[in-house]
Amino acid sequence: MSTSALGVSPQPFGPAWRTIDEIDDGWRELRPGPRLCELRARGEAFAPRFKAQGPVRAVRTIDLLPFPYPVAFAFWQAAPTRAKYLLMRNRCQLIEFEDFSGATKVLLVNPSEADLSARAGFFEQARRELLPFVPASLLTRAPGPAALLRRLGVDPARVDYVTFDHLHVQDLRRGLAGEGGRPPLYPNAKLLVNRRELETLAAIHPLQRPWWIDGALDGVAAERVVALAGSVWLGKGLALVWTPGHTLGNHSIVFHAPDGGVYAISENGVAPECYLPAASQIRALREYARKYEAEVVLNGNTLESALSQYSSMVLEKALVDRGAGGGELPNILCSSPFVRSPLAWGLGPSHVVPGVNGGALGSSLAEGTGNG
Repeated sequence: MSTSALGVSPQPFGPAWRTIDEIDDGWRELRPGPRLCELRARGEAFAPRFKAQGPVRAVRTIDLLPFPYPVAFAFWQAAPTRAKYLLMRNRCQLIEFEDFSGATKVLLVNPSEADLSARAGFFEQARRELLPFVPASLLTRAPGPAALLRRLGVDPARVDYVTFDHLHVQDLRRGLAGEGGRPPLYPNAKLLVNRRELETLAAIHPLQRPWWIDGALDGVAAERVVALAGSVWLGKGLALVWTPGHTLGNHSIVFHAPDGGVYAISENGVAPECYLPAASQIRALREYARKYEAEVVLNGNTLESALSQYSSMVLEKALVDRGAGGGELPNILCSSPFVRSPLAWGLGPSHVVPGVNGGALGSSLAEGTGNG
């Protein structure tokens, strides 16, 4: 697969969406220190303007399967245990919002298919090491995101857009092209993706290879893929903010919840306290923050730019409100938060931002259903 084969290119913007140049221009500063200060200031300036537009119509958070992940990656340079693995739990969000043309749209965020993600090289290795603890049958027994949407009364055909914060371990063919003669899970949805993720898929570096699935977009029609050049304000209360570092095309899904509060969906950190390690009850995080005067702890597997990811996490903090996880913790809705498990005995998050659920579903519901 190549981006030229897909025929995708950055899309023109009509009245429905807006670029967010006042944030993206901060990345033009090449010096890491001044760039960090620049992005923090730009995020703080944009946040009140974003919030003033009002909230999205509705949000639902759906827990998916847990998966093993190396402790050394989850807490880059600040590992709190000698255990090799911990568990993280995938989760996705359904967001109904009003775009700037006045139309109601439905965005599905991070609908990972566990059995497809298991094809990534990293998971093949982890499965061999953990087979006694994580049976392979678990991946096929558990319902996928589309089935869980139907349990909420949501029709997957009503989804207008699908996006992922980044494309690590994602295979989009089942969702957008169909497989085995079956139609796609989201037959009317377009993929919103930063063009840099497509460029990575077209020419994967050896150090990236364990985390990317070859052919992840094979068979997906070009018109189903919207390649974004940077940050996009999709509508009232919803934006995709380019936050490079974890991957070059990483973006964070920033939304204003119906019941109040601005949140960011992100996998830059594996727990809200990774954004305020000095306040963590995990000693290793506090000591890391003190020793290096660090204000964030990265989730780092293929760190394509550690300095950029650090700045991206600070930008996320500047954009969101605080308090959903307690105290001054920023409202970071981790897309794959780490959870307590026997794999890392005694280790668990000291702060949790609960899944956001609010507002009345309308456009995404199947005919004849209620609000769930």
